[in-house]
Amino acid sequence: MNLVTTETGPKDAPTILFLHGMGVSSWMWTEQVEALSDRYHCVTVDLPGNGESYQQTWTSMSDTAAQVADVIRLLGTGQRAHVVGLSLGGYTALRLLAEHPDVVLSTLVSGVTVRPLSRFYKMLTPLMAGMYQWDFLINLSAKMMQLPDEAAVLFKRDTKRLSKETTERVYAEVMDFQLPPALKSRTQPILAVAGDKETRPILDSLGDFLTLPTAATAIAPNAHHAWNGEHPQLFSDMIATWIEGRPLPAALQVQSALAKMAA
Repeated sequence: MNLVTTETGPKDAPTILFLHGMGVSSWMWTEQVEALSDRYHCVTVDLPGNGESYQQTWTSMSDTAAQVADVIRLLGTGQRAHVVGLSLGGYTALRLLAEHPDVVLSTLVSGVTVRPLSRFYKMLTPLMAGMYQWDFLINLSAKMMQLPDEAAVLFKRDTKRLSKETTERVYAEVMDFQLPPALKSRTQPILAVAGDKETRPILDSLGDFLTLPTAATAIAPNAHHAWNGEHPQLFSDMIATWIEGRPLPAALQVQSALAKMAA
């Protein structure tokens, strides 16, 4: 296993595996891990090309999903896990469920698009890849995400480590990402969520999830892309209620009654 991981909580408890967004790493889940590790085995993974795994080459979403599946087989209780992913982590989680369903108990994703993006977005890819190295934009992004000073330092470190090649390879897949057809035959429950301040493609994609037989969707109020940091308690409560099969927090706008079926 080449990916850098951390484990917190009782190792005989059900495992929650956390997958981070691009240009950050496992530290983004600090508040969720602190809230849940008293009763769950929490595992965080730094994905290839990111965080402490920055020296590992990002090859593809499928390759990354295979590596994450190996992590679950090695560290997961009963070689299975509830998988939580935001942004890049969400795409990876969906690919994981499609291609390695044996390791997945349930899937919760936030901030993903499942419709091919327009030519306009694709034309911006080379520019966005370069922008990850601009100090001004890094500092601005940290401020917009309201990161505390300690987290802002980690954010800048991780963003600087992200290579242009990794960024371009990830965007190439994300720009054309669609729900893998195999998800229509999966029995594990899926919850897709987004902040109400998200981009229109992400919000529009929520409806596509409801074409899946075991999916539910929800919208978080006054929330942007990285809303696990904006509203950490709500995000943590959402995870707990979801995997325990209880009603989701009342603050969320739930769009399917299937949100209760993840137990």
